[in-house]
Amino acid sequence: MKGLTRVDHDGKKMYGWLVRAYGGGQTFSKYFSDRRYGGKAQSRKMAVAHLKKMSTEINERFADYIPRQNQPLYRKKPGRTNKTGVVGIHRCETVNHGKSVTYWAATWNENGKPKDKKFYFGNGTRDEEEAKKLAIEWRARKIIELSPIEIQPVYQWINGKFNDAKKTHKKSSSLLKGWVPGLVIEEWSPNLGLNGAADRKVKKREKLGEKRVRELATFMGIAAVLFDWRDIDYDFGRGVFKGDIRSRCFWNTSGYRTDVLVDETGRIVIHQGAEPDPYYVSEKHEHQM
Repeated sequence: MKGLTRVDHDGKKMYGWLVRAYGGGQTFSKYFSDRRYGGKAQSRKMAVAHLKKMSTEINERFADYIPRQNQPLYRKKPGRTNKTGVVGIHRCETVNHGKSVTYWAATWNENGKPKDKKFYFGNGTRDEEEAKKLAIEWRARKIIELSPIEIQPVYQWINGKFNDAKKTHKKSSSLLKGWVPGLVIEEWSPNLGLNGAADRKVKKREKLGEKRVRELATFMGIAAVLFDWRDIDYDFGRGVFKGDIRSRCFWNTSGYRTDVLVDETGRIVIHQGAEPDPYYVSEKHEHQM
């Protein structure tokens, strides 16, 4: 049944049904556990009834919503076929004037026409990692230029650091010292949003304040606009992973998890989940009982 998903998570002893419906560019969800609603069959019955009621209410509420006119100008999350982990970024190998060349390219649409900017590497001027980073930052600038109404609150929130999107980006020498106590993070990795990077289990939670998230976003520089920093569930806190004391994660109020993974060299990779996190759904449900 569309909008109804069975959840069987032995590790967290989480068994039930997750209901999801979409409207107005938003996702609405609710979890029905077998334990609370009297077994698998009864919880499904309650979930189906809620889904039908919720779908009717959403259809009435967003009757005038036109997706083609209201959809964002760019995608925020990589599609299933995306292998780079970043929307609008791709690696290419080709032949130019008889010579083999490789580059990372940033792509976007401008006035209905596809555009791209290439950053070559392996030619003695830069390495592949730097080329990919430059492509990511270039696309972030284009996003700011082409969708200022949507992006403006984000980069103003990050201390107004990115008001001039056309300004040439200079690599910041600042370090991120407060994200994890006693750990200094030196730079961010170009493998932002890498698929599969979030395969970690949460051991416990700790306090999270807006100041820490703001510092993290500011440290990311202009690439921070590629992520959604709004609607974070600060009351739920941030997660500490099992077997990984360097990394942390946090959630938004819809249950989507953002992982901030720190490697041994002091670099971070940020991964945003594409589905509500079962841990969040389970813990929120238990707290509300």
